Amino acid sequence: MINLKMTAACGALLLGAATAGSAETAEELMQSRLGTTDAGTVIAAAFERAAQPVTEELRAKALECWTNNSCDTGTGGEITVAYADGFGENVWRRVTAMEYIQQALTYPEVGRILYSSARGDAAQAISDLRSYIAQDVDVIVVFADHGEALGPTIREAREAGIRITIHNGTEVGTPGEDYVTNIAENICNLGKAFVDAVRTGNPEATNIVALGGTPGNPLSAAWQDCAEERAGEIGGGVEVVAREDTNWTQEGTFSTVSAVLARFDRVDGYIYEYADGFRGAVRAYDAAERAKDMVVALRTDEQGLFCDWEEAAHDGFQIFYSSGQNFQSRIALTAAMMDLAGDEVPARIDVPFSMKPVQPGMCDRSLPLEISVSSLVDRETLKQMFGG
Repeated sequence: MINLKMTAACGALLLGAATAGSAETAEELMQSRLGTTDAGTVIAAAFERAAQPVTEELRAKALECWTNNSCDTGTGGEITVAYADGFGENVWRRVTAMEYIQQALTYPEVGRILYSSARGDAAQAISDLRSYIAQDVDVIVVFADHGEALGPTIREAREAGIRITIHNGTEVGTPGEDYVTNIAENICNLGKAFVDAVRTGNPEATNIVALGGTPGNPLSAAWQDCAEERAGEIGGGVEVVAREDTNWTQEGTFSTVSAVLARFDRVDGYIYEYADGFRGAVRAYDAAERAKDMVVALRTDEQGLFCDWEEAAHDGFQIFYSSGQNFQSRIALTAAMMDLAGDEVPARIDVPFSMKPVQPGMCDRSLPLEISVSSLVDRETLKQMFGG
């Protein structure tokens, strides 16, 4: 579902919508994060829970669970939920884990919350899943970084009666058969929306550079192919003139964009998955003493780049972003809980997105610059998580 509604929530930082006393409604949260309130029953149910106020008691329990990677909720509930993260050692992943924990605490029937990170090791990811099977948990939410290598163990968990959901688009086996559902944006549509956003920012834009992650990774290749398709559909000289790897790091992006600037006299737009990584591109422009006359379209929305944009104070520098999608872990948990309750859950859940312009007021230096502004974790919890 492509939505190019170019609005932002009053130009303000979106973080912390679910704080007690100032909570937005589920519809308001969906509109600001997804660009629509028409997102299907599972997503709507997930956002209804995310919109519940975060009390001091809930926050304290969530921080306990997050710090210790496990907790008893104190509700007396009989359900145990677990999150198997393939890699949890950065700010984005730690916030995504908190999204899952806060969501779990909205269910009084959940009595125990578990979390594990495989630290990027496939063997450990399999071991974590087997541990959850041995503990006879009821639900496992999986960030399946290791893809099909997890397939046999996920099928084993399914056969044991455990409800398993996967989020952020990694393919493992067959959703609806080997596990309940796979939750992700439509990555092809995202690539097309990137090109449309560049043209929205500059209707005369023709030269577009696509930045990707590690060499050969399927995520970048998928949206870049669709971006090139969209450029061809637009015509009139619109072209993706280069596809470059960055290894999803600021330093990699700095080196890549420095080389791009040496090759091209003009780049009208950049399209990329990773907002925080693009901070390296900003430094490359500064180092080359080139004016930041460009439109950038991004998947994620880490606020550090938005701080750079505010500091640049240059009208020719425009940024459009989709969402960090931390909240997919909430949707994944709600999907599993709904399936456990006997409700119908589709085998694939397409998370809508919208491309939004960065506006003044979206930089909050009291929080880590790697924080996604679209996170549904409230600001006070984020500050306590990261010592702010």
